[in-house]
Amino acid sequence: MAEANDIVQKDADKAGVAVHSFDPDASPEEKAAAAGKARDQLKSVSQKDPGAGGKELAIDAGASNIVPTITIEDADTELMSDGQTAPQPEMPGGMPAGPAPAIPDWYKVGWRAAGGIDEPELPEGEEKDRQVLDLFISEQYYGDWYHNATIIFFAVFMSHFLTRFNFGWGWLFIILAICSTYYSTSLRRTRRRARDDIQRELVKTRLASEHESADWLNNFMDRFWLIYEPVLSATIVSSVDQVLSVSAPAFLDSLRLSTFTLGTKAPRIDKVRTFPKTAEDIVMMDWGISFTPTDDTDMTKRQAKLKVNPKIVLSVRVGKGIAGVTMPVLLEDLTFTGLMRIRMKLMTNFPHVQLVDISFLEKPVFDYVLKPIGGAHGFDINDIPGLSSFIRDTVHSILGPMMYDPNVFTLNLEQLLSGAPLDAAIGVLQVTVHSGRSLKGSKIGGGTPDPFVSLSISNRGELARTKYKNSTYNPSWNETKFLLVNSLTDALVFTVFDYNDHRKNTEMGSATFDLTKLQEDATLENLEAEVLKDGKEKGTLRFDLSFYPVLKPEMVDGKEELPDTSVGIVRLTLHQAKDLDPSKSMTGDLNPFAKVFLGDSKSPIHSTTKFKHTLSPVWESSTEFLCSDKHASIITVKIIDDRDFMKDPVVGYMRVRLEDLLESKKEVGKDWWPLSGCMSGRVRMSAEWKPLNLAGSLHGAEQYTPPIGVVRLWLDRATDVKNVEAALGGKSDPYVRVQINNVTQGRTEVVNNNLNPVWDQIIYIPVHSVRETMLLECMDYQHLTKDRSLGTVELRVSDLAEESTEDPQYRHKSTGKKEVQDPIKLDRGNSYKGRLHYTAEFIPTMALRWNGFSTGPNELQRAAQNAGGDEDGGVVTDDDGSSMSSSDVEVQDVPEGITATSPVDSMFAKGHRKGVKSTDTVKSTATGMSAATNQTNGSAAPYDAGGQAPESNGQAPSGKSPKKPPQPKEPEGIVMSKDEVLRQQSGVVIMNVISGQLAKKARLEVLLDDGYWPAFTTVKARSTHAQWEHVGEGFVKELDFGRVWLRLNEADEGDKDDVIAEWKGAAKAFLEQTFDGPTKFTLSDNDGKAHSVIELESRYVPVPVKLEPRESVNNQGSIQVTLLDGRDIHGVDRGGKSDPFAVFNLNGARVYKSQTKKKTLNPEWNESFIVQVASRVGSDFEVEVFDWNQIEQAKKLGSGQIDLAELEPFEAVEKVIPLSHQKHGDKGEIRIRMVFQPEIITKTRKATSTFSSAGRAMTQIGHMPVGAGKGVIHGVGSVFKSKDHVKQNGGGIEGVDMPNEPAPGQASQPIGASASSELSSGSPQTFPSNPSMSSLDANGGLGTLKVTVLDAKDLSAGGDTPKPYCVVRVADKEYKTKHVGKTLAPEWNETLTFSAGPVTPKLYAWIHDHKTIGKDRLLGSGEIDIWRHIQTNGVTSAEVLAELREGQGLLRLRLEYDADPSLALGRRSSNSSNHRTSSFSSPSRFSLSRKRHPSDD
Repeated sequence: MAEANDIVQKDADKAGVAVHSFDPDASPEEKAAAAGKARDQLKSVSQKDPGAGGKELAIDAGASNIVPTITIEDADTELMSDGQTAPQPEMPGGMPAGPAPAIPDWYKVGWRAAGGIDEPELPEGEEKDRQVLDLFISEQYYGDWYHNATIIFFAVFMSHFLTRFNFGWGWLFIILAICSTYYSTSLRRTRRRARDDIQRELVKTRLASEHESADWLNNFMDRFWLIYEPVLSATIVSSVDQVLSVSAPAFLDSLRLSTFTLGTKAPRIDKVRTFPKTAEDIVMMDWGISFTPTDDTDMTKRQAKLKVNPKIVLSVRVGKGIAGVTMPVLLEDLTFTGLMRIRMKLMTNFPHVQLVDISFLEKPVFDYVLKPIGGAHGFDINDIPGLSSFIRDTVHSILGPMMYDPNVFTLNLEQLLSGAPLDAAIGVLQVTVHSGRSLKGSKIGGGTPDPFVSLSISNRGELARTKYKNSTYNPSWNETKFLLVNSLTDALVFTVFDYNDHRKNTEMGSATFDLTKLQEDATLENLEAEVLKDGKEKGTLRFDLSFYPVLKPEMVDGKEELPDTSVGIVRLTLHQAKDLDPSKSMTGDLNPFAKVFLGDSKSPIHSTTKFKHTLSPVWESSTEFLCSDKHASIITVKIIDDRDFMKDPVVGYMRVRLEDLLESKKEVGKDWWPLSGCMSGRVRMSAEWKPLNLAGSLHGAEQYTPPIGVVRLWLDRATDVKNVEAALGGKSDPYVRVQINNVTQGRTEVVNNNLNPVWDQIIYIPVHSVRETMLLECMDYQHLTKDRSLGTVELRVSDLAEESTEDPQYRHKSTGKKEVQDPIKLDRGNSYKGRLHYTAEFIPTMALRWNGFSTGPNELQRAAQNAGGDEDGGVVTDDDGSSMSSSDVEVQDVPEGITATSPVDSMFAKGHRKGVKSTDTVKSTATGMSAATNQTNGSAAPYDAGGQAPESNGQAPSGKSPKKPPQPKEPEGIVMSKDEVLRQQSGVVIMNVISGQLAKKARLEVLLDDGYWPAFTTVKARSTHAQWEHVGEGFVKELDFGRVWLRLNEADEGDKDDVIAEWKGAAKAFLEQTFDGPTKFTLSDNDGKAHSVIELESRYVPVPVKLEPRESVNNQGSIQVTLLDGRDIHGVDRGGKSDPFAVFNLNGARVYKSQTKKKTLNPEWNESFIVQVASRVGSDFEVEVFDWNQIEQAKKLGSGQIDLAELEPFEAVEKVIPLSHQKHGDKGEIRIRMVFQPEIITKTRKATSTFSSAGRAMTQIGHMPVGAGKGVIHGVGSVFKSKDHVKQNGGGIEGVDMPNEPAPGQASQPIGASASSELSSGSPQTFPSNPSMSSLDANGGLGTLKVTVLDAKDLSAGGDTPKPYCVVRVADKEYKTKHVGKTLAPEWNETLTFSAGPVTPKLYAWIHDHKTIGKDRLLGSGEIDIWRHIQTNGVTSAEVLAELREGQGLLRLRLEYDADPSLALGRRSSNSSNHRTSSFSSPSRFSLSRKRHPSDD
């Protein structure tokens, strides 16, 4: 014993580690405790004995049966609890703990971005702005010569400068040192570049003509191979052994790789040749490779002695069960030599190599030793005469067409490494085969054919087939099949066969359809294709196609989430099984495989491969099927023992709901499910859900619940919000959007360039449950790209509302107002930036009895109801009979009921869900054949309807099972008639957008009232025959004055709008027409042509909202202001007089400037203008009077505030505004007359996220404002004449007069028109009619067009205040004004004269910022249609306002045209503006303007 202890102590001293001794009778727990006591005695590496030069390694044989009592988790827990390990400080340069922040778009990362290669070329008009050197100095003089000349100039100039100012010799030596240093540096660089260029060219020549060795790589492989070969061999064995186990022939019991090694000698690359003259993204090389492990000429004697040759032993088991015997087949001494050409195509994304093409330039040479009998002592079959050459020629004949030059073997690495399964479906193709006509063919021996159709993708395996029709040349099938499609680049093949009972079916011909056409339109009806055979026509086939693509994931809180739909594709994967019950087998061994059933169908949709002699098979087998109701789908899996000629018993089974299976994916590693009907066993499987873009799948009527009320949000302001534009020197453009369940319900306006925005806006958000949470997200508005998040604030509805039984009219009540100042939480982490100030209040809806929208089967279920086709005909069976053996017993029904609701050791809630049946009545539409799982382009789609699905023979279901248990009680709520409901002014408008016939594929946007943001939008239609079934909602504050817009937007949501058609009308008339059922509306495009029809229906839920005065329509509209005169104006000139003019400002922005009256203190103006006011209550309207000076800046004489809150609609009010000055005190007064006309005003968003200060009338058509309010018959473009004026016409509603209109972004008014007379005339002001070419030519020549550039306002600063000037072009003539001082509201008053006529329809204007040094900066550009504002005959004039593009702001011009060509063109002159009356509104992002159509005249 002492000797043993001595040995242990010596071993401990040698090894430098603690060697533990234990009581042999102690339990494992006591031994572990004893080992843990010496933990603190462990020494670090730096503390070990420096004299110890080596140590003995302890060997773990892995055969111990002791159960460990200390685990990694225990160690971590103990360390954390003891507090022995403090958190380590973050090391500089270490890897970040979280994800790296996104790189901003404006960063220049990589050579492509820095070099500007992908930037578009400059337009022709901007070429002149290039640098002077590029235009005037030839290329031969610009380069190194230029830079060398610069140093010479520098030396001469500096020497002269120093000499001229009497500097000493020391300074000249410094200049000499600088020049000599530059010379030596540049000369050294030139020599290095020349040397590199020469070396590179020589290498290119040598690469293309000579082979080079790769000895460095071979040296590396010699060492690395000894480490990597065991890993490689183990990987090959694990992969090949599974394949061999399922590929054994019937007469063999099993095939196994019992020995596998590639030897100790690594493969070599003998020579490499590179081809440099290829495309930039192509790398091509020739590699001479060899694998000669038996060659030992380059080895030392010791290496040759230790060398291991390749050896592969295949164990073949012959016989069955205990009567079997194993025979080894030996393959050794492999050698291989060949010359291979490798061509790689590169790409920018990972793995950066897209394609690899491999081909052998010559036949490779290979040799081997194969001993099929006797193992190592057997004989080599190569000793048989002629057999070796026969095998070699056979190998060459197989590989030749695959990879012998010029054939190549292609590896698509991008697809292989993408992670997505190669056979994953991208959508479902619905094929309805109607009929065949004039089919040609006959049976053998005479008779009429019995045709049926077989469907396949590019003839790569049959996917589905119809029934056969007896004895006809004109069959009618009318059957619908569903195919899972993996790519739309292939062709759908319809093969027509003649059915034969006892022999092979005869092919009559085939028809093809290119699936790429479905990318343009996903629904194609009444298609015809010729049936061809051997190039001859054999009849025609009629069919319909509809493609349902898989929906893409959506970004939610920075993560990708799939849309929640009830219809989709399920990809079910059976990974493996473990611990199967062998009690039903006499040998204690199983040959297991699995079958998958949908519901209680008797036909399996999928069968795995069969494994032999194992209780833990690994299948990794996937299948896909179509599910029309995720909530009611049940999957059954049966594990069966394959016994060849005997009955195949069910080893175990399980039934699980699809919802439970999908829910288990949320827990990592929890995918093992217990088996029932057996003593042990579990199966590992997973499911992936792919939602389909199907009508009603996202926001359908079945998912919709009526609102319980609205939340009135007064979003006041935000402070210190995050600045995402700081790097560009700007500020964020914040607005707030309110989301519920990731659906945007409302948004505020955008405040431009402000980190402390003040919105002071009230929005109403419909809510549907007190359990909902509202997400108030502060966003940064981007005109051309996606808006960026600045942070979020959460608001729970339960904090504002509660259920109530006090009043039967309301089921909920408010808990009071909530004034909040919440911090804004940033997206990443728990950090905060800024605060949001808002007030929230809940207002309940009236408890009406909900009359929901009628619902029925979805598109797939409707198609499945007709899937069986006609009653006559028979089911086509294969020649070998049914795929189900009569001896199989696995078709027995398993006991009803769900056997598993959660995986083994799962943590999510177990138990049945409410509203879901424990069993299912699902039946498959498979036609007796299992779905193909090895196709790479498509497969038949087993159909799971979630209720009563088609039978296995293709019969249609008799009806759809209800998704929820029926509720016999009557729906609650009060009953009101339609008229009573529509008398309520405020409420929630609910629309069910059913379908549409569109001119182009687009999404429908629904806008209410001011139309600043859409109330809701549908998904983009996948076809011009749109099927949406989308339910959305919005809030209307005043139903009598509300507006409804329907717009088709071709752009994706978040992108720049592309409106292709629109309809607009009164909200109340809209509800009256759509309340009782679906109604069609015709949408017109920009030319006024009706190309699109939308079908929808609506409901209205009243909400008793008490609007504040500023929320009412009477608070917004147009005010006609008449500046009458002034009295006792302060005199500042030497004579005691002044030259007064008045300026009117609305909310700090100038809206009008009057004429200047010379030398008077009592001016009389009598000028009128119209200003649009978004809120009378909250507007700051001010008049300022200035004294005009010719040289000096105008002096302020006084200012006064104008109160707009007291104005009554359509009543003229005269007011005297006293003027006051901070220096002169109260002096003088201004008399004005105002008439207020109520209108819904919309504010506009421009490219810089700003609004027009005056806004635009929402109720205008083509930028012409229309009246709103009871009895409104006056105003510019009156719309609501009376209630009887609302008429129905062809499914649309006509309640608007359509006056002639200017082009978008332009507005004008004829000079000399009196605004007061317009308001009292009662007739709409129309623009000049659109001239035809004949009327334009009537003048017989060109006339004189005088363009007076008056002024501009709201220009973008973009840095320093600009000094603007304007450039005007008509035809080929271009003039520019003088530049003015630094201002954002320049005044030019310069007149430019052009020749104009029919050939000059447009005027172009550019505003630039004058730069004394450098390039002038473009501030904006505009385009004006001349003949939409002035007449072509006689003498006409008009003032025009144009919105500037490529910037912001408004440009005001006066056009004067004289059609008399005899007048000489005058030169440019400067005139004062005599008339400044305008009513301009800039178009918003959601502009409803359209071009004028001749039918409007």
